[in-house]
Amino acid sequence: MSNTTVTVVALVGALAAACSSSPSPVAPGGSTPAGGSQSARGSTVSPGVYGLSFMNGNFQEVFSLPVNQELILMAHVTDSAGQPAPRGTAAFEYCSYKGRPNDITRADEAPKEACEQGLASWARLTTIAVDAGRCPGFGAGYACMNFGIVRIPREVGFRFQYSPQGSGIAAGTSAAKNFTWTQ
Repeated sequence: MSNTTVTVVALVGALAAACSSSPSPVAPGGSTPAGGSQSARGSTVSPGVYGLSFMNGNFQEVFSLPVNQELILMAHVTDSAGQPAPRGTAAFEYCSYKGRPNDITRADEAPKEACEQGLASWARLTTIAVDAGRCPGFGAGYACMNFGIVRIPREVGFRFQYSPQGSGIAAGTSAAKNFTWTQ
């Protein structure tokens, strides 16, 4: 064997011995605080609750809007006890038929079912910090983005992905929801 091969074999053997002598904090049988998981650094991560709401331009919750009215997407993230996320980001996404040109008469937006069936895929809109002040009248744990105005009736699927950035709440994705614009 060459000197390089001997060195690699010795290094792999040393790593295997070191790993087997100390228990992994995430391995089965390791201790994890009740209600949470533990990262390799030992910090507790709580399960999260990821809520998506649709708001009109006055920040009132709506489930549909007539065309030509502004839609605001609102993400709300809490831990399982209902405490708001102190930090992190919400990456808003919509269901999109890929490859369609930006044509108002043949929009790329699709209902969530198209993404669930593999006929379309999730496309990133923007990423917003989840902190106080991002949504007027709402405190920590919220992020809002203005989706804008839609000019022709349609149904569009939305969701968001939460990235914790050390918040103590697990990363996660909200349930997908459809929003409908009507005549």
